[in-house]
Amino acid sequence: MHGASNIAVLIPEFPGQTHIFFWREIQALRDSGQNAYIVSTRKPREKNFHEFCENLHDTFYLSPMPVLRVLGFCLGHLFWLMRALAYCIRLKGSFRTRLRTCLFIPFAANLIIYSKSKDIHHIHVHSSADAAHVAALAALSGSFTYSVCIHGNLNQYGDNHQFKLQSAACIITVTKPLKAEVLATIPDYPPERVHVLPMGVDISKFLPRSYSDRHDKPYIITSVSRLAFVKGHTFALRALAELPEDIEFRYQIVGDGEMRSKLEQEVESLGLAGKVEFLGFRREGEVYEILQNTDVFMLTSFGFGEAAPVAIMEAMACGVAPICSIIGGTKDMISDNHDGLLVQQKSVDDIKRALLYLLQDPARLKIIGKNARDTAEKRFCHRSSANTLLQHIIHC
Repeated sequence: MHGASNIAVLIPEFPGQTHIFFWREIQALRDSGQNAYIVSTRKPREKNFHEFCENLHDTFYLSPMPVLRVLGFCLGHLFWLMRALAYCIRLKGSFRTRLRTCLFIPFAANLIIYSKSKDIHHIHVHSSADAAHVAALAALSGSFTYSVCIHGNLNQYGDNHQFKLQSAACIITVTKPLKAEVLATIPDYPPERVHVLPMGVDISKFLPRSYSDRHDKPYIITSVSRLAFVKGHTFALRALAELPEDIEFRYQIVGDGEMRSKLEQEVESLGLAGKVEFLGFRREGEVYEILQNTDVFMLTSFGFGEAAPVAIMEAMACGVAPICSIIGGTKDMISDNHDGLLVQQKSVDDIKRALLYLLQDPARLKIIGKNARDTAEKRFCHRSSANTLLQHIIHC
């Protein structure tokens, strides 16, 4: 692709609770003069209350679709339809897998119709799951090229990745380990077309907080994530329960999810009642205000659920010292003991040591927070990331 006058960003079930960083990227692309259209598979099942949701009236949803128009398109483009069916037949796995993917063909047809109506030349897909199948099927028409952004381990996004990704003009991964995983999965894909690029945050909005050298009030420790088992809140709570009594703190947990009642029970059983507060889902502006009054940020996830956590970038942009599990690409994001602290997954002892390292030395806490902000400015600016993405697309 030698030009990118009109592009679209395809996001499954947009907007979701964690989709603020997609919106930042789209805004940055538009601010750079790009015509960036928003396409989504369907509306989310749950209502989202982020501020940016008020500006999404131009989002095009592939479902529900105009059935007669899509049927007419398929009948009028039999060569493309045969290619799409052949794509499904060649997939690895059961007959059910192939049949299920055939059901994406009408979505692909609707995507082609829309792309033609807007003269879209390229579609950037934020998923390697079903949405990538839709884009790959639609791209068989030759109407546009497509790229795919990988946000987590491929085993979290289904199978048949070689089919979804092989024809992509380029592939974006948010961490170096994910790039290695992509190239191992698709060994004949050109390595020079796989780029590592984190999503980034608005560092002009997430500004550094002010630290005082003295603490005559409890330290504020914050986590922002879904309340899911893999986010590791349990291990953070256990570590907090083991802190010496002379360290006063309040732990704020931002987010909602299926683990809330279980975590509330753990708070009681660990003797942390009165020290832990569940704040529920909060908008971007509210998260910013919370971070402005936070001393330490914790993300203690485990397993395969994280890649390059945007919540960590937001905290670092606010000059908040992060404690983060070694998971996904966090070792590339954080220099241990410089702009944050890295801990082993599920290690209560590691988390406790990291907390003591920061909370027992306010001067050290302040320095690491400042270094975190410096790192965010250099590496996590969403505008720089969006401009780099655009260059990758243009030179596909």
